[in-house]
Amino acid sequence: MLARRIVLVAGLLVGSGVVVTAAPAQAAYVPTAATTAAYEARVIYQINVQRVKYAHGKLAAGWCPDWYAGYWSAHLSRTGLFYHRSMDVILQGCHAARAAENLARGYPTADATVAAWMASPGHRANVLDGTLTLIGVAAVYANGQWTVTADFTRP
Repeated sequence: MLARRIVLVAGLLVGSGVVVTAAPAQAAYVPTAATTAAYEARVIYQINVQRVKYAHGKLAAGWCPDWYAGYWSAHLSRTGLFYHRSMDVILQGCHAARAAENLARGYPTADATVAAWMASPGHRANVLDGTLTLIGVAAVYANGQWTVTADFTRP
């Protein structure tokens, strides 16, 4: 009896032109290259705002720390790990006398990222270190969050 009812209901649904479908899955957010570049530029801008506020010179964008920042943000995003690497790699690779690194994950904006760094004594020290002159920043959006690396050097 139950089987006959199911067939009858199915027949009525199909015969009446009713089609049952699931709602489409919502597409995952993927920022454009321009959005990512704007995020990275805003991090550098906000860091320089803080440096000027505390009477330190602005950092210039450097291709070498930028390359290392890009590599590290991609690595951290891809693996899901979150840790600082040895600065020896950057010191040697960039032929730098000094290097430092700030990491952030999960902050929705560049402003929030820099605010978090300024609220952390170690990260704040890197931002305000007057001996550092170059910066590279890379932001990678994966798994619904930004992973940001800022590498600082002095040649």
